[in-house]
Amino acid sequence: MYLARVDPPWSFTAWREQARKALGAGIAPDQLSWGDANDGDLFGSELVDSLPVPARTPSVSAEFLGLAAGVIAHREPQRHALLYRLLWRLTHGEKRLLSDPIDADVHRARTLAKTIGRDLHKMKAFVRFRAVPGTTDDFVAWFEPEHHILDLVVPFFVRRFAGMRWAILTPYRSAVWDGDALAMGEGGLRSDAPAEDASETMWQTYYANIFNPARLNPRMMRQEMPQKYWKHLPETHRLPEMIRNAGVRVREMAERDAQAPAKPRMVERAIAATKQKKGSE
Repeated sequence: MYLARVDPPWSFTAWREQARKALGAGIAPDQLSWGDANDGDLFGSELVDSLPVPARTPSVSAEFLGLAAGVIAHREPQRHALLYRLLWRLTHGEKRLLSDPIDADVHRARTLAKTIGRDLHKMKAFVRFRAVPGTTDDFVAWFEPEHHILDLVVPFFVRRFAGMRWAILTPYRSAVWDGDALAMGEGGLRSDAPAEDASETMWQTYYANIFNPARLNPRMMRQEMPQKYWKHLPETHRLPEMIRNAGVRVREMAERDAQAPAKPRMVERAIAATKQKKGSE
């Protein structure tokens, strides 16, 4: 038996190095166990790290590499073994494996990848930067992703907020952008980020004004914006109150006198010109 250790466990580069050595040595999936830096030798298993780097390994498609890069960020304990099993099969006669939607390994990998896609979407939508007290140009955001996605999503924030200095803190990892370079570091605590800043009132006022009680669907809203994220979003601090008062506001809207829509000024001028022409005839 062999033991492959992925450190850190969410690193696609680390997994790829271990998989390349194992594949080059011809180690079948059932002869390989996967762990992280905290795992010692498994019953005397030989470490994959001790194997030589192969001069060549079979090539795989960009589709598999993209799938693996997403799956590796999942917290599923068996994801490393799952990906190596797919890699072994792809390089041992099943070149079209990924096109089989009912294969158990393929289905599992794509399910994990979809979960990561949803987590990425939530992070892009719900991260809120807050100004560091005493500064005007430094911002910090706290976020608690479901999975290890920070390395995957941080290029989005670099592109979106390239002109400001910011840091994103999560429980397991952090990212700091100084306006020129990106640095990744260890995780932090919620208390390391500002609790609020001057923009809190602005966000709350804006959200209260665009909130439409007539279109309220709490179940769908919680699917798109899970309640666990509310505490980090300034615009949702007033949301419980707005939900409670939604029925009253809808009734008030229904009881208002109907008003004819205002006619565009161009239409009014055309009507006046037509009347004037008829009068002159």
